[in-house]
Amino acid sequence: MSNISIKQGYIGILLFVILNFISMAVYPGGTIIESDTKGYSFFYNFLSNLGEWTAKNGEDNTVSAYLFNSSMLILALSYFLFYVTFLRIQLKFNRNKILNFLSFSTILISLISFVLVALFSADNSTFDIHVFFVKVAFRLLLIHCFIQLFIVYKSKLSKIMLVSSSLFCIILLLFIIVMEYGPNPFLDNQSLFIQVFSQKMIVISILIYFFVQLTESISLSKKFNL
Repeated sequence: MSNISIKQGYIGILLFVILNFISMAVYPGGTIIESDTKGYSFFYNFLSNLGEWTAKNGEDNTVSAYLFNSSMLILALSYFLFYVTFLRIQLKFNRNKILNFLSFSTILISLISFVLVALFSADNSTFDIHVFFVKVAFRLLLIHCFIQLFIVYKSKLSKIMLVSSSLFCIILLLFIIVMEYGPNPFLDNQSLFIQVFSQKMIVISILIYFFVQLTESISLSKKFNL
């Protein structure tokens, strides 16, 4: 197996982080509760605010939107390239065609949905479509993770991958519960803080989960000469 197709994932993670930090730095300001705030608030602005073409304070947000949307596309493509390569390891230890198909199809549709989250911003004109794809993306990611957890457990591929997958499934499930049944972020700042903090934690968790998968996949490819 060529480690290049796996190692590119590190670049994908790095570019995602860099582009998001720059996007935050140039974001004009405003939250869904207070439109007169200055700059980006880590605990009161959703990441989706970065992708809006008009900031919440009414100013043009083109630069931030291009940077954020590009970061989403890069990370989705990077993960897809990694996962297609990782399938060679998975197919070697898991011969269940149904599980392999479900694993591939759920992550593919989830990644496409994340791309559509970027294409359909959280601006008022496309807000409902944006939220729809957010829900599809995270729900299918959860299903994919549970399938992957089962495959890793049955194949005994890696204890580190098993633990990280287990923790990520729990964190992702809790995030979806908060997103769906938690307080309405449009209600007040306290409710907004809970939802924004929850979103930031799941994004950080996704990056860590991806990083662990990359590291373990390189180790496995060397171990089994793939």
